[in-house]
Amino acid sequence: MKIRSLAFMAALVLGTSLLLTGCGGNNNAAEEPAAEENTAQEEPLAPLTVSGTADKGRNIDFIRTPVPGDGLSSSEEVTPEPAFSAPTGDELADPDEAAPQFFDVEDPVDNLMGYNDNDMCDQLIKELNARRTAFAVGTLTKNTSLCVAADVRGREYALYPVYKERPDGRPFTSISPQGYVKDEYFVIPARNSVTPKWDASKGAWTNPSPSYKEYTYTPYLVVEGLMEIREARNILMNENYKQVGATWFVTGSYFIAGFTLSY
Repeated sequence: MKIRSLAFMAALVLGTSLLLTGCGGNNNAAEEPAAEENTAQEEPLAPLTVSGTADKGRNIDFIRTPVPGDGLSSSEEVTPEPAFSAPTGDELADPDEAAPQFFDVEDPVDNLMGYNDNDMCDQLIKELNARRTAFAVGTLTKNTSLCVAADVRGREYALYPVYKERPDGRPFTSISPQGYVKDEYFVIPARNSVTPKWDASKGAWTNPSPSYKEYTYTPYLVVEGLMEIREARNILMNENYKQVGATWFVTGSYFIAGFTLSY
């Protein structure tokens, strides 16, 4: 009986050992796909573009490059914010405080030769306010320093077209130490190309397109195109913003159009 009891106990211990080993193996196998999932890289975001027809059938195209990794992947851990943190200089200010007409604006991180067309800026603001009136969200007041900030950001965006990020990696709000620049939207309009045709009867190339003036962007067409972009429309039609700056920065064969906004 003792021999049988010892044999039975030995078999029980061996079976328990094999069972535990099997569970451990299954756990390792279950963890392997998770490891592969965590190491998988996200696909790069494609530039946001919008195409449409406006003003006598003219095609209009915009290009805006998003910041890579805008969203959180499912494998990333979300760290909860602390219940209390010491306020910084920007946080001490009232977030709803109206931006003054004059405040410090940083110089461009990477300067670019070109010029800002002030008349076009005024027209951009006029067209934007016309849309805001139609949406019943109130018109915006032109702010001198916000216009300077828009010009600086336009120069930076022409060289580094990444949405809401400066060429040195800082957020766009760093352009104003006081944090008066609350939001922005910039685009690079892509000019339409004109393809000439060969006229055998005349023995020359002809341009079948309408006059060049109809193929030139205007503030009306720029704002009309921005309204076709949901993200841009949500920003530009935000009823909380009360002040605006604009830029129409021309460099070489293209230009940057955009707005900076604040309370």
